Amino acid sequence: MTSNSIIIKECILVESYQWEAIHLNDPTYDGEFYYALKSTGTFCRPSCPSRTPNKKNVQIYYDAKEALNDGYRACKRCQPDILNWKGSRYELVKQVETYILQHYDEKLTLNHISTALSINSHHLHRTFKLVTGSTPLQFSHQVRIEKAKELLTTSSLSATHISFKVGYSSLSHFSKVFKDKEHISPSSFRNHIYRNSSKQ
Repeated sequence: MTSNSIIIKECILVESYQWEAIHLNDPTYDGEFYYALKSTGTFCRPSCPSRTPNKKNVQIYYDAKEALNDGYRACKRCQPDILNWKGSRYELVKQVETYILQHYDEKLTLNHISTALSINSHHLHRTFKLVTGSTPLQFSHQVRIEKAKELLTTSSLSATHISFKVGYSSLSHFSKVFKDKEHISPSSFRNHIYRNSSKQ
């Protein structure tokens, strides 16, 4: 199929963040949108290493199938037609998880994480949930509670001390999250561990 047989739709405005992603070959938005080139009849991912196209030839798509249906060929370099391509979505999730694992004892909000990683907060939240099924903050609670369980098991630190050590600003918040996830209070968890160890 040649570029003469593609379907030229009414121009969809190229948003500033999309054009910047295309210009910088930024993988952050891979899978979020695609850009087709009317001049070549091909379509690409934002991260495609090809040279920056002429903006007037760019047509935006949010679904690779739609671009294919309109007659555009998939770029051979970035292969946007590979439906099970993991790409930067999984890299983004890995970045977020690594950051949380390294900073779980600090104040963590979506804005803190997105600013630290230079990623749009809405994109970060949406992508993380799409890939993992949970939000970044839910993951941070999971990490904190696992760290807390470790300290409750291996140390004599008070629950209050542990709550601060794993990143919570109050014992009440820590206790609530702990009980929501473990269905037991921190003190009861520790007593259960002690009782089991004393029986051995």
